[in-house]
Amino acid sequence: MQNISLKKWKSGTASPGAWICLSEVHTAEMLARMGFDWLCFDLQHGLISEAQLQTLIPAISGTDATPIVRVVSNDAGQIGRALDAGAHGIIVPMVNSAEEARRAASACRYPMEGTRSCGPLRGFMLDGPDYLRSANAEVACIVMIETSEGLEQVEAIAATPGVDAIFIGPMDLCFGLGLVPGDFGAPAFVAAIARIRAACAAAGKAVGLFGYSPELAGQALKDGFNFVSVGTDLGFLRQGTASAIAAAGGLGQQETRKPGGY
Repeated sequence: MQNISLKKWKSGTASPGAWICLSEVHTAEMLARMGFDWLCFDLQHGLISEAQLQTLIPAISGTDATPIVRVVSNDAGQIGRALDAGAHGIIVPMVNSAEEARRAASACRYPMEGTRSCGPLRGFMLDGPDYLRSANAEVACIVMIETSEGLEQVEAIAATPGVDAIFIGPMDLCFGLGLVPGDFGAPAFVAAIARIRAACAAAGKAVGLFGYSPELAGQALKDGFNFVSVGTDLGFLRQGTASAIAAAGGLGQQETRKPGGY
């Protein structure tokens, strides 16, 4: 097992990815072939079930995209199931303390470094016994900072052994700071981002961001974020459809509402 994306993050190479919200395997495979370094299958807010990972992850296995899964919560059983399905990285939402970060990291690692139970069906199928020898070093444990509580503990969270990266959820972080979601220019939000990035730099950990739009994602990559979601499958479908309708001179009544990040 080799996690190419994790190596890029650790080397400081900018790494764009995409968010998968839909359970359609051909959509996932198509996006994986578009050049993204990684795809995140979203079990928390996406329309994807745990069972559907069993077909979605194999659908991109013939590409260079690293499969990552955002689980619903910081639950060892959920994390283990996603890893057994073939995920090379786990994003854990709403991590608010170093102890919660330690639990997430432990669930991602086999003993003696962690508490993950042994039964990697896909790992054994692809790599045999070598999977067990490489998994602890290659699986990425990524925790999310998206609350005021998490922000106050970010230095300790970033320093937690076994945590490879911090991923920022900008909309929930706005909520946590008492801001209107999407108010990314607010001084409190800008200061929060700076604090998270400083904590990651001090701990030698990668930092990622959910890109609210392709333009903001591109700027974040230029600004030094290690990995950034450029958009979602649903968002790409919406944007592509809107462009096609506009190119055709307009067809009927068009959607005018802002997509809101997804």
